[in-house]
Amino acid sequence: MLVAGALKKKPNFFAKSVRRQQVSARNCPFENPQKTQKINPLFWLARPQAKGVAREKISSWFLQVLPNKYPILTPHKVCPVPLRDKPYEKMDGSGFQELVITRDHERSLAFLTKEEILLVLESYLARYLALKNEKCIEYILIFHNNGPSAGATVAHPHSQILALPIIPLDVSHSLRGSSRYFQRYKKCAHCSILKKELAAQQRIIYLNRHFIAICPYASHVSFEIRVYPLKHASNFEEITFPEKESLADIMRSVFHKLNNSLNNPDYNFFIHTAPTKARRMRPYHWHLEILPRTNIWGGVELGTGTEVIKMPPEEAARLFRKAKAK
Repeated sequence: MLVAGALKKKPNFFAKSVRRQQVSARNCPFENPQKTQKINPLFWLARPQAKGVAREKISSWFLQVLPNKYPILTPHKVCPVPLRDKPYEKMDGSGFQELVITRDHERSLAFLTKEEILLVLESYLARYLALKNEKCIEYILIFHNNGPSAGATVAHPHSQILALPIIPLDVSHSLRGSSRYFQRYKKCAHCSILKKELAAQQRIIYLNRHFIAICPYASHVSFEIRVYPLKHASNFEEITFPEKESLADIMRSVFHKLNNSLNNPDYNFFIHTAPTKARRMRPYHWHLEILPRTNIWGGVELGTGTEVIKMPPEEAARLFRKAKAK
Protein backbone atom coordinates (compact mmCIF):
# COMPACT_ATOMS: atom_id res chain seq x y z
CA MET A 1 0.00 0.00 0.00
CA LEU A 2 1.18 3.52 -0.85
CA VAL A 3 0.02 6.38 1.38
CA ALA A 4 0.11 9.71 -0.47
CA GLY A 5 -1.62 12.43 1.51
CA ALA A 6 -0.48 15.13 -0.93
CA LEU A 7 -2.93 13.78 -3.53
CA LYS A 8 -5.73 15.58 -1.64
CA LYS A 9 -4.40 18.77 -3.28
CA LYS A 10 -4.42 17.28 -6.79
CA PRO A 11 -7.15 18.81 -8.99
CA ASN A 12 -9.55 16.41 -10.70
CA PHE A 13 -10.58 17.78 -14.08
CA PHE A 14 -13.26 15.10 -14.38
CA ALA A 15 -14.96 16.06 -11.10
CA LYS A 16 -18.71 16.66 -11.37
CA SER A 17 -18.33 20.12 -9.88
CA VAL A 18 -16.01 21.18 -12.70
CA ARG A 19 -17.79 22.59 -15.73
CA ARG A 20 -17.32 20.60 -18.93
CA GLN A 21 -15.50 23.42 -20.75
CA GLN A 22 -12.82 23.36 -18.06
CA VAL A 23 -11.65 20.01 -19.44
CA SER A 24 -10.91 21.67 -22.79
CA ALA A 25 -7.43 22.30 -24.15
CA ARG A 26 -7.65 25.98 -23.20
CA ASN A 27 -7.69 25.13 -19.48
CA CYS A 28 -5.52 22.02 -19.61
CA PRO A 29 -2.30 22.11 -17.51
CA PHE A 30 -0.59 19.80 -20.03
CA GLU A 31 -1.34 21.90 -23.11
CA ASN A 32 1.72 24.12 -22.66
CA PRO A 33 3.65 22.85 -19.62
CA GLN A 34 6.53 25.30 -19.98
CA LYS A 35 4.07 28.21 -19.70
CA THR A 36 1.56 26.82 -17.18
CA GLN A 37 3.97 24.90 -14.93
CA LYS A 38 7.21 26.84 -15.50
CA ILE A 39 9.17 23.61 -15.77
CA ASN A 40 11.73 22.21 -18.19
CA PRO A 41 11.19 18.69 -19.56
CA LEU A 42 13.33 15.77 -18.47
CA PHE A 43 13.11 14.45 -22.03
CA TRP A 44 11.32 15.50 -25.20
CA LEU A 45 10.92 14.52 -28.85
CA ALA A 46 9.81 16.57 -31.87
CA ARG A 47 6.85 15.72 -34.06
CA PRO A 48 7.68 13.02 -36.65
CA GLN A 49 6.70 15.39 -39.48
CA ALA A 50 7.67 18.74 -37.93
CA LYS A 51 7.68 21.40 -40.66
CA GLY A 52 8.45 25.09 -40.50
CA VAL A 53 9.73 24.74 -36.92
CA ALA A 54 13.30 23.99 -35.90
CA ARG A 55 13.28 20.42 -34.58
CA GLU A 56 15.90 21.30 -31.98
CA LYS A 57 13.53 23.79 -30.30
CA ILE A 58 11.08 22.75 -27.60
CA SER A 59 8.31 24.56 -29.49
CA SER A 60 8.35 21.64 -31.98
CA TRP A 61 7.61 19.08 -29.28
CA PHE A 62 5.31 16.14 -29.90
CA LEU A 63 6.07 14.44 -26.60
CA GLN A 64 7.71 15.48 -23.36
CA VAL A 65 8.43 13.90 -20.00
CA LEU A 66 7.94 15.95 -16.82
CA PRO A 67 8.21 15.27 -13.08
CA ASN A 68 4.77 14.64 -11.64
CA LYS A 69 3.60 17.74 -9.76
CA TYR A 70 1.67 15.56 -7.29
CA PRO A 71 3.92 12.49 -6.85
CA ILE A 72 3.14 9.55 -4.64
CA LEU A 73 6.91 8.97 -4.39
CA THR A 74 9.67 11.55 -3.91
CA PRO A 75 13.46 11.30 -4.36
CA HIS A 76 15.61 10.72 -1.27
CA LYS A 77 19.38 10.91 -0.93
CA VAL A 78 19.41 7.84 1.31
CA CYS A 79 17.66 4.60 0.34
CA PRO A 80 14.74 3.81 2.67
CA VAL A 81 14.77 0.82 4.99
CA PRO A 82 11.74 -0.99 6.44
CA LEU A 83 10.79 0.10 9.96
CA ARG A 84 8.91 -2.22 12.32
CA ASP A 85 5.89 -0.87 14.16
CA LYS A 86 4.40 -4.14 15.40
CA PRO A 87 2.28 -5.60 13.99
CA TYR A 88 2.98 -3.24 11.04
CA GLU A 89 5.94 -2.46 8.86
CA LYS A 90 6.53 0.74 6.91
CA MET A 91 9.16 2.62 4.93
CA ASP A 92 9.54 6.06 3.35
CA GLY A 93 8.04 6.48 -0.11
CA SER A 94 11.31 7.09 -1.92
CA GLY A 95 11.33 7.03 -5.70
CA PHE A 96 10.35 8.90 -8.84
CA GLN A 97 7.11 9.59 -10.69
CA GLU A 98 7.12 11.10 -14.17
CA LEU A 99 4.51 12.07 -16.78
CA VAL A 100 4.81 11.23 -20.48
CA ILE A 101 2.64 13.79 -22.29
CA THR A 102 1.76 13.74 -25.98
CA ARG A 103 0.91 17.10 -27.50
CA ASP A 104 -2.59 16.72 -28.96
CA HIS A 105 -5.29 17.17 -26.34
CA GLU A 106 -7.95 15.15 -28.18
CA ARG A 107 -5.82 12.31 -29.61
CA SER A 108 -5.48 9.33 -27.32
CA LEU A 109 -3.36 6.31 -28.26
CA ALA A 110 -6.21 4.94 -30.38
CA PHE A 111 -5.76 7.88 -32.75
CA LEU A 112 -1.97 8.07 -32.99
CA THR A 113 0.03 6.84 -35.98
CA LYS A 114 2.54 4.01 -35.78
CA GLU A 115 5.35 6.58 -36.00
CA GLU A 116 3.90 8.56 -33.10
CA ILE A 117 3.46 5.47 -30.92
CA LEU A 118 7.07 4.60 -31.69
CA LEU A 119 8.08 7.95 -30.19
CA VAL A 120 6.04 7.14 -27.08
CA LEU A 121 7.93 3.85 -26.78
CA GLU A 122 11.24 5.69 -27.27
CA SER A 123 10.38 7.94 -24.32
CA TYR A 124 9.40 4.96 -22.14
CA LEU A 125 12.71 3.28 -22.89
CA ALA A 126 14.86 6.40 -22.42
CA ARG A 127 13.38 7.23 -19.03
CA TYR A 128 13.35 3.57 -17.92
CA LEU A 129 17.09 3.33 -18.58
CA ALA A 130 17.74 6.62 -16.75
CA LEU A 131 15.72 5.67 -13.69
CA LYS A 132 17.10 2.15 -13.61
CA ASN A 133 20.50 3.61 -12.73
CA GLU A 134 19.15 5.21 -9.54
CA LYS A 135 20.57 3.16 -6.67
CA CYS A 136 17.38 2.90 -4.58
CA ILE A 137 15.13 1.68 -7.40
CA GLU A 138 14.00 -1.96 -7.44
CA TYR A 139 11.10 -1.84 -9.90
CA ILE A 140 9.82 0.51 -12.62
CA LEU A 141 6.19 0.52 -13.70
CA ILE A 142 5.14 2.16 -16.97
CA PHE A 143 1.38 2.68 -17.05
CA HIS A 144 -1.39 4.65 -18.74
CA ASN A 145 -4.84 5.59 -17.37
CA ASN A 146 -7.34 6.47 -20.09
CA GLY A 147 -10.53 8.08 -18.79
CA PRO A 148 -11.94 8.94 -15.35
CA SER A 149 -13.08 5.42 -14.42
CA ALA A 150 -9.51 4.25 -15.07
CA GLY A 151 -8.11 6.77 -12.58
CA ALA A 152 -7.19 9.65 -14.90
CA THR A 153 -7.76 13.11 -13.39
CA VAL A 154 -6.63 15.07 -16.45
CA ALA A 155 -8.27 14.51 -19.84
CA HIS A 156 -5.09 15.22 -21.81
CA PRO A 157 -3.53 11.88 -22.90
CA HIS A 158 -0.53 10.96 -20.79
CA SER A 159 1.30 7.95 -19.43
CA GLN A 160 3.23 7.69 -16.18
CA ILE A 161 6.49 6.10 -15.08
CA LEU A 162 6.75 5.06 -11.43
CA ALA A 163 10.15 4.05 -10.04
CA LEU A 164 9.75 2.16 -6.76
CA PRO A 165 12.13 1.17 -3.93
CA ILE A 166 10.39 -2.22 -3.66
CA ILE A 167 9.13 -5.00 -5.92
CA PRO A 168 5.30 -4.75 -5.77
CA LEU A 169 3.35 -7.66 -4.31
CA ASP A 170 1.53 -8.51 -7.57
CA VAL A 171 4.82 -8.52 -9.48
CA SER A 172 6.46 -10.68 -6.81
CA HIS A 173 3.59 -13.15 -7.08
CA SER A 174 3.99 -13.30 -10.86
CA LEU A 175 7.76 -13.76 -10.59
CA ARG A 176 7.39 -16.60 -8.09
CA GLY A 177 4.78 -18.32 -10.24
CA SER A 178 7.03 -18.08 -13.31
CA SER A 179 9.96 -19.48 -11.32
CA ARG A 180 7.92 -22.40 -9.96
CA TYR A 181 6.71 -23.30 -13.45
CA PHE A 182 10.25 -23.10 -14.83
CA GLN A 183 11.65 -25.28 -12.05
CA ARG A 184 8.99 -27.92 -12.67
CA TYR A 185 8.84 -27.96 -16.49
CA LYS A 186 12.19 -26.36 -17.48
CA LYS A 187 10.43 -23.86 -19.72
CA CYS A 188 8.82 -20.42 -19.53
CA ALA A 189 5.14 -20.44 -18.50
CA HIS A 190 4.30 -17.59 -20.88
CA CYS A 191 6.09 -19.27 -23.78
CA SER A 192 3.94 -22.35 -23.10
CA ILE A 193 0.84 -20.13 -23.15
CA LEU A 194 1.85 -18.59 -26.47
CA LYS A 195 2.52 -22.01 -28.00
CA LYS A 196 -0.96 -23.10 -26.92
CA GLU A 197 -2.61 -19.93 -28.26
CA LEU A 198 -0.81 -20.13 -31.62
CA ALA A 199 -2.01 -23.71 -32.02
CA ALA A 200 -5.61 -23.02 -30.94
CA GLN A 201 -6.04 -19.72 -32.87
CA GLN A 202 -9.12 -18.89 -30.73
CA ARG A 203 -7.93 -15.99 -28.62
CA ILE A 204 -5.44 -14.28 -30.95
CA ILE A 205 -6.31 -10.70 -31.92
CA TYR A 206 -3.28 -9.63 -33.91
CA LEU A 207 0.08 -11.10 -34.84
CA ASN A 208 3.16 -9.61 -36.47
CA ARG A 209 6.83 -10.49 -36.82
CA HIS A 210 7.84 -9.94 -33.20
CA PHE A 211 4.64 -9.68 -31.09
CA ILE A 212 1.28 -11.30 -30.48
CA ALA A 213 -1.88 -9.82 -28.92
CA ILE A 214 -4.35 -12.18 -27.25
CA CYS A 215 -7.39 -12.16 -24.99
CA PRO A 216 -5.96 -14.33 -22.19
CA TYR A 217 -7.61 -17.60 -21.23
CA ALA A 218 -7.75 -16.51 -17.57
CA SER A 219 -8.71 -12.85 -18.08
CA HIS A 220 -8.89 -10.49 -15.10
CA VAL A 221 -11.62 -8.37 -16.73
CA SER A 222 -13.88 -8.63 -19.76
CA PHE A 223 -12.06 -7.72 -23.00
CA GLU A 224 -8.61 -7.90 -21.39
CA ILE A 225 -5.76 -7.86 -23.91
CA ARG A 226 -2.16 -8.94 -23.41
CA VAL A 227 0.70 -8.24 -25.79
CA TYR A 228 3.74 -10.54 -25.63
CA PRO A 229 7.04 -10.63 -27.50
CA LEU A 230 7.11 -13.88 -29.47
CA LYS A 231 10.78 -14.34 -28.62
CA HIS A 232 11.38 -15.03 -24.95
CA ALA A 233 12.67 -11.94 -23.14
CA SER A 234 12.48 -11.00 -19.47
CA ASN A 235 13.47 -7.31 -19.65
CA PHE A 236 11.53 -4.63 -21.52
CA GLU A 237 14.59 -2.35 -21.66
CA GLU A 238 16.46 -4.83 -23.89
CA ILE A 239 13.99 -4.40 -26.75
CA THR A 240 15.66 -3.83 -30.15
CA PHE A 241 14.65 -1.17 -32.68
CA PRO A 242 12.96 -3.69 -35.07
CA GLU A 243 11.06 -5.03 -32.06
CA LYS A 244 10.02 -1.50 -31.06
CA GLU A 245 8.66 -0.98 -34.57
CA SER A 246 6.65 -4.20 -34.29
CA LEU A 247 5.40 -3.23 -30.83
CA ALA A 248 4.30 0.18 -32.15
CA ASP A 249 2.46 -1.58 -34.99
CA ILE A 250 0.62 -4.00 -32.72
CA MET A 251 -0.24 -1.27 -30.17
CA ARG A 252 -1.68 0.91 -32.93
CA SER A 253 -3.75 -1.98 -34.26
CA VAL A 254 -4.96 -3.12 -30.84
CA PHE A 255 -5.97 0.36 -29.66
CA HIS A 256 -7.76 1.01 -32.94
CA LYS A 257 -9.66 -2.26 -32.52
CA LEU A 258 -10.47 -1.38 -28.91
CA ASN A 259 -11.81 1.99 -30.01
CA ASN A 260 -13.81 0.62 -32.94
CA SER A 261 -15.25 -2.30 -30.97
CA LEU A 262 -16.05 -0.63 -27.65
CA ASN A 263 -16.17 3.07 -28.61
CA ASN A 264 -12.85 4.03 -26.98
CA PRO A 265 -13.61 2.80 -23.45
CA ASP A 266 -11.76 3.88 -20.35
CA TYR A 267 -8.85 1.52 -19.79
CA ASN A 268 -5.56 0.98 -18.00
CA PHE A 269 -2.48 -0.48 -19.52
CA PHE A 270 0.90 -1.24 -18.01
CA ILE A 271 4.14 -3.01 -18.82
CA HIS A 272 5.14 -5.90 -16.58
CA THR A 273 8.88 -6.55 -16.76
CA ALA A 274 11.58 -8.10 -14.61
CA PRO A 275 12.89 -6.02 -11.67
CA THR A 276 15.64 -3.50 -12.38
CA LYS A 277 18.33 -5.52 -10.60
CA ALA A 278 17.40 -8.77 -12.37
CA ARG A 279 19.17 -8.94 -15.72
CA ARG A 280 17.76 -11.59 -18.03
CA MET A 281 15.62 -13.30 -15.41
CA ARG A 282 15.24 -16.52 -17.38
CA PRO A 283 11.84 -17.76 -16.14
CA TYR A 284 10.03 -14.42 -16.69
CA HIS A 285 8.51 -13.09 -19.94
CA TRP A 286 7.77 -9.36 -20.08
CA HIS A 287 4.44 -8.21 -21.54
CA LEU A 288 1.90 -5.41 -21.80
CA GLU A 289 -1.56 -5.72 -20.22
CA ILE A 290 -4.60 -3.69 -21.31
CA LEU A 291 -7.61 -3.72 -18.96
CA PRO A 292 -10.78 -2.03 -20.31
CA ARG A 293 -13.10 -0.61 -17.66
CA THR A 294 -16.39 -2.06 -18.88
CA ASN A 295 -17.85 -3.07 -15.52
CA ILE A 296 -17.58 -2.20 -11.82
CA TRP A 297 -16.49 -4.66 -9.15
CA GLY A 298 -19.25 -5.71 -6.76
CA GLY A 299 -19.47 -7.78 -3.59
CA VAL A 300 -18.28 -11.04 -5.15
CA GLU A 301 -15.12 -9.49 -6.58
CA LEU A 302 -14.33 -7.35 -3.54
CA GLY A 303 -15.27 -10.00 -0.99
CA THR A 304 -13.49 -12.94 -2.58
CA GLY A 305 -10.93 -11.48 -4.98
CA THR A 306 -12.55 -13.59 -7.70
CA GLU A 307 -13.11 -11.78 -10.99
CA VAL A 308 -16.46 -12.28 -12.72
CA ILE A 309 -15.98 -12.15 -16.51
CA LYS A 310 -19.11 -11.34 -18.52
CA MET A 311 -17.44 -11.69 -21.92
CA PRO A 312 -15.58 -14.98 -22.58
CA PRO A 313 -12.11 -14.30 -24.02
CA GLU A 314 -12.86 -16.33 -27.16
CA GLU A 315 -15.84 -14.09 -27.96
CA ALA A 316 -13.88 -10.93 -27.11
CA ALA A 317 -11.05 -12.00 -29.44
CA ARG A 318 -13.57 -12.73 -32.21
CA LEU A 319 -15.06 -9.26 -31.79
CA PHE A 320 -11.62 -7.63 -31.89
CA ARG A 321 -10.52 -9.60 -34.95
CA LYS A 322 -13.57 -8.37 -36.88
CA ALA A 323 -12.95 -4.75 -35.89
CA LYS A 324 -10.93 -2.46 -38.14
CA ALA A 325 -7.29 -2.02 -37.18
CA LYS A 326 -7.13 1.52 -38.61
